[in-house]
Amino acid sequence: MNNNLVDGFGRIAKKLRISITDRCNMQCVYCMPSNNTIWLEQDSLLSFEQITRLAKIFVYLGIEKIKITGGEPTVRGNVENLIKSLSSIKGLRSISMTTNGILVKDKIKILKESGLESLNISLDTFKPDRFKAMSGIDGFYKVRNAINTAIDENLPVKINTVIIKGWNDDEIPHFVRFSRDTGCVVKFIEFMPLDGTGMWSDELVVSKKKMIEIINNDFDQLSPLHNDKSDPARLYTFEDGKGVIGFIPSITEPFCQNCDRVRITADGKLYSCLFDKSSNNLKSLLDGGKSDIDIIKCINKSVQEKPEGIIKIIKTHSLRPTLNVMHTIGG
Repeated sequence: MNNNLVDGFGRIAKKLRISITDRCNMQCVYCMPSNNTIWLEQDSLLSFEQITRLAKIFVYLGIEKIKITGGEPTVRGNVENLIKSLSSIKGLRSISMTTNGILVKDKIKILKESGLESLNISLDTFKPDRFKAMSGIDGFYKVRNAINTAIDENLPVKINTVIIKGWNDDEIPHFVRFSRDTGCVVKFIEFMPLDGTGMWSDELVVSKKKMIEIINNDFDQLSPLHNDKSDPARLYTFEDGKGVIGFIPSITEPFCQNCDRVRITADGKLYSCLFDKSSNNLKSLLDGGKSDIDIIKCINKSVQEKPEGIIKIIKTHSLRPTLNVMHTIGG
């Protein structure tokens, strides 16, 4: 059996995002619905044992890196136990987690000891009032303390920053200074139509090109680092080597042709693309007592049917708000 997960465009899946909950303790404007959120029933979620079994199958099929996502993964109890189980899988090269940082501070030490190798922490502003306006809660200092704790514990931390025109684009230089001062990678993300609020429009997108212009006006010229083509972030640094700035230009420079990621939702649905509306239900196979071979067949079928991605949506002028909702599919 060919152990590579190859889709119809010749892309090979090497990275797996696993959402462990759709719930979140924040309500960011670019992600969560503003009201009437319908949560998954807790008994519909994959158990940690089921996640570990699926992860072993995916690693057998060539997956090398796993990222734990949500919702907010730390609202699910004992996430460190899952990290420990995953870290024992032979052939898995790395385990990381994306978090909003509100609850993670006191877990950083045990997460690292359990095998977590890096954290992506979301931070969209350094202004506490603006933080509350964008996230729905008064939590800025908790997130900053979590970042500081990760740095103190020598757990590599990257900052994810969604830039929205008129909301926080004036803070781009501040984030650059933060990267230069701390050594943390800062990744600027173009605003994508994955918002539960339906507020997305192309007028709110600040392009990678525009962000680089803003940075070059205030600092020495950015110069590109050697980039892994499959990594969505295009990484840059400065002549003095201080700071690493990444850009995820999903809207203005889509990177679908190099995509090597697939996703499992908290209730066990496999999505081959962040913008795909169709999925395959792996949990139903697990609950039905199906064999690993049956599950592998389903995974292969899903990957082979992977769509071209957002690049096709852009080509056909089909961009619109809420193409998918981020908290339900996982980042």
